Amino acid sequence: MSSSRYLRHSLIDWFSQESLKSTCVAVVGAGAIGNEVIKNLSLLGVGSIEIFDFDNIEEHNLTRSVLFRDDDINKSKAEVASARAKELDSSVQIVYHHGDVWKTLKIDSIKKYSCIISCVDNFEARIKLSNICMLYRVDFINAAIDSRYVSVEVFPYSSFGRVACYECNLPDSVYERIQERYSCGWLKKVSYEEKKIPTTIITSS
Repeated sequence: MSSSRYLRHSLIDWFSQESLKSTCVAVVGAGAIGNEVIKNLSLLGVGSIEIFDFDNIEEHNLTRSVLFRDDDINKSKAEVASARAKELDSSVQIVYHHGDVWKTLKIDSIKKYSCIISCVDNFEARIKLSNICMLYRVDFINAAIDSRYVSVEVFPYSSFGRVACYECNLPDSVYERIQERYSCGWLKKVSYEEKKIPTTIITSS
């Protein structure tokens, strides 16, 4: 890819396109937030992106997901997001994994990531991802949205100093909410209904 593509980036004195090109980022969740993160990483010219999502595109996703189209309904979110991101910058290496992240994210490959970005919609997954990143000293970024608010948290686990983890400031109500999803034997309740998060493209973007 010609350097003229990133001309405006080169005008930023502290910005290193070369360093960015050497990074590999894992994005977990290809929904509303994931779409924006994948789009931005692609336009920035990140070296490689790995996308993890188990879900398929539904019609209501189209109002909040810049990478999805009407013809994509019922297709894999991860696969479609990967294809559209490649159209934004063909020099970015993009791999997608359609399936449960706990089955598709290989433990022995975690160290290759410069960071893992959580774009999921539940606390349980965020806690697990944070713990994995902390264990393997991989930086963790957590993003969350609702109809009015956005939260982005950065946990530099790759640094050698002591760093507060994602769970450090979670209130007790989070654990109570997680517990509601399980029976007394910690078996997932099949009949449990997840609450839908009210949001628009404004907060996700």
